[in-house]
Amino acid sequence: MRLVYTAPRYHTNQHFSVQALVEAGHSVSFLVLRRGQSETYDALEPNVLGRSPIFDVLLRLVGRCPGVNFERTLGLPPLLRFWREMRGLRPAAVIVRDPFSAYGMLSTLTSRLIGARPIFYSQAPKYRRLSRWKRFVFALARRAAGAEWITPVLGSPGLRGSVDTHLRYAPFVIRPQTAPGGKRWFAGGVVNILSVGKYEARKNHGLFLDVIGRLSRRHSIRATIVGECSTSEHRLELERVRRHCQRLDLEGTVGIEVNLPFPEVQRRYSEHDVFVLASRDEWAAVSPLEAMAHSLPVACSDSNGTQCYVRPGENGFVFRSDDLDDLEACLSRIVSDRERLVEMGRRSHELVVSEHAPERYVEAVTAMAGGTR
Repeated sequence: MRLVYTAPRYHTNQHFSVQALVEAGHSVSFLVLRRGQSETYDALEPNVLGRSPIFDVLLRLVGRCPGVNFERTLGLPPLLRFWREMRGLRPAAVIVRDPFSAYGMLSTLTSRLIGARPIFYSQAPKYRRLSRWKRFVFALARRAAGAEWITPVLGSPGLRGSVDTHLRYAPFVIRPQTAPGGKRWFAGGVVNILSVGKYEARKNHGLFLDVIGRLSRRHSIRATIVGECSTSEHRLELERVRRHCQRLDLEGTVGIEVNLPFPEVQRRYSEHDVFVLASRDEWAAVSPLEAMAHSLPVACSDSNGTQCYVRPGENGFVFRSDDLDDLEACLSRIVSDRERLVEMGRRSHELVVSEHAPERYVEAVTAMAGGTR
């Protein structure tokens, strides 16, 4: 089956899903506006279309308005080139990231014109409180486009007013990596704690350092921060993180690593015992699942969309966002009992096998595409 993804960029959280489709024998293309700095192209090389001159003019007119990511919401590829690419690929289905963005709407319209089935992909929770007006708009958009709609975020199934009538839950997938029985636990005789995230303020690396500072007074631990630093804002945040590490006198306890290649990041997971995602307002982080594939217990905040991949008390904990005391309490329960820690890591690995098998994603997408072409 021929499948096309359209998105502003080829985000790493799509890597394992695309890899699964390619390994299953499907033809997959990814049409993007730009490259990112922390992407891996082991599964495929995205087709970078660039930006339309029309968008550049629009950006100059409105791009100075604060608080709006115009590139994400209004970004468009060169229109004629995009049409030629789509018509030449003749896909059975087009997986459209953010259907209400300009690029999403263009992708949906083009899909219908060439006879492809659009599949909307967003990171809104399947179960969430939603007004009747928004419910109506979402349902109308899906029906007008003849589209399915998928999300990797489950949300809270107990909530009334859920959007389960038009959103299908399709979690991120990954193949199991480091099995608990083959893992070297507690290298150096300490509990090794890992955090992965860009050097941005919302990633809360400072909060992570604060909790490591507290825990190191009572437990034998070491920690590592791995992050991307590719912009001036990233460089400023990295410097703040380093200064904060010095103030807490943690330079001998915490390692700070920058711009590691994707395989090296995966190796860091395998070398550690616990994973922490301290960030706030994460739509759908894939890093907790990557850590689970390497048999790590996970602690993440309650403002991370993929907190639903963590079973509190079984393979990790979910702490209150920006709450240092709650994060400390959660991590203390993990690092203070090494036998329990290993058991939680084993449960993480089991959940990857049972809930996040790549084959499940392949089956879901091909079924929504409606057959082969």
